[in-house]
Amino acid sequence: MLYFLLRPIVQLALKIFFKRLQVHNKYLLNIEEPIIYVANHPNTFMDPSIIAVLSKKRVHFLSNGSVFNKFTRPIFKFFNMIPIYRKTDKSDKPISQAELNKMSFQKCYDFLAQKGTLLIFPEGTSIIERRLREIKTGTARIALGAEYENNFSLGLKIVPIGINYSDADKFRSEVFVNVGEPILLTKYKNIYNPENFETIETLTKEIEEEISKLIVVTEDEEQDILISNIEKIYKNTLFNEFNLSERKYEEFIVVKEIVEGVKYFEQKDHQYFKNLRIQTDNYLENLSVLGLSDEVFQSSHKKSILGYFIGSIFLLILGLPLYVAGLVGNYLPYILPSKIARLISTDITFKAPLMMMIGIFTFPIAYGVSAYLIWHFTQNMWWVLAIVVLLSLLGYFVLWYVALWEKFKINWQSVRLFYKKPSLLNNLIEQRKTIFKELKNLKNEYLKQL
Repeated sequence: MLYFLLRPIVQLALKIFFKRLQVHNKYLLNIEEPIIYVANHPNTFMDPSIIAVLSKKRVHFLSNGSVFNKFTRPIFKFFNMIPIYRKTDKSDKPISQAELNKMSFQKCYDFLAQKGTLLIFPEGTSIIERRLREIKTGTARIALGAEYENNFSLGLKIVPIGINYSDADKFRSEVFVNVGEPILLTKYKNIYNPENFETIETLTKEIEEEISKLIVVTEDEEQDILISNIEKIYKNTLFNEFNLSERKYEEFIVVKEIVEGVKYFEQKDHQYFKNLRIQTDNYLENLSVLGLSDEVFQSSHKKSILGYFIGSIFLLILGLPLYVAGLVGNYLPYILPSKIARLISTDITFKAPLMMMIGIFTFPIAYGVSAYLIWHFTQNMWWVLAIVVLLSLLGYFVLWYVALWEKFKINWQSVRLFYKKPSLLNNLIEQRKTIFKELKNLKNEYLKQL
């Protein structure tokens, strides 16, 4: 019962934390048969929170056994967590890891036999990077073991999920959840034998291939930096050229093609792409030093610049009192989660989920205190409700106002440079033109070989 009561709270927290959360093929999360969700794992317990909220089913999670002890076990059990132990993990029970895992596997078999839903992160660890680490064999062993116990009559499906963050540790970033077609186990019925590890390895490889299709995978940090630079500079141009919408799925396809293009050309001339990365790094660094972004050079931002500034100044002046009111009412519950998260852990993979979870408590407490004070002085419930609603609306207004101000600053800086230091701005424009020419030539050559 508590699971389904907490679900809408976490759902609301996710909507507030992320600027945009989009799902492709969401219907595949809620098929009737027993399911094992398998997903990449870049963002610790933010990842299971997202999937649990998107699924209409009660999801059970496989979790690191080392965090289970006599104090935490009842809590984790309450939240549907099943421990899995690695060789290096220690347990508070006087039983070997192999025996403990055997017990956990049997729980999974029984649960799936009752049309249950499991969530497994087969990489086994969580690191914020655009790579897929080695897939462990546990998922395949559980899936095939459950079907084998039931003579392959369960109809169990493995649903691959790709979780793609725009900036995994940042508030108001974006996330795209890409759900793939289910992996069917019926084809393994005649070849699976518990004593034969080859079938498990085959299924594990299939799981890895299917997850890889659903996420952006770069080969190393150097390549990832170059691809990120190309995204910032050239992605919107590709959207316009191919008449694509701004939905995250279309963006995902574009980025995947950028990755494939970079890999293709890197094999032909690695040094050329190393130089291109340095070139794009220098351009973006120059923009950052001058307080600019590449958006100021895009055509959509050049229309009616005078009208833009007049409208923006009017909105900034008119909205200032509301911004101040929203800041006063929401600053403490907003700033405390990031401060507390830093005290709890310095690991960047825990930053975003900790901030979100702490915010689930700080905002209701702050609004509750405000509501109590209003009630104390007015004894009027309508005033209490009005203030609580107003505080939440003002919180959203502050986010909008800050975004408007940041955009205004960048555009104002570009105009100021145009009049005061035109040579500096012209140098940036020439840098951008050179990069664009390179990228356009590479794009045309890549399209020819497709």
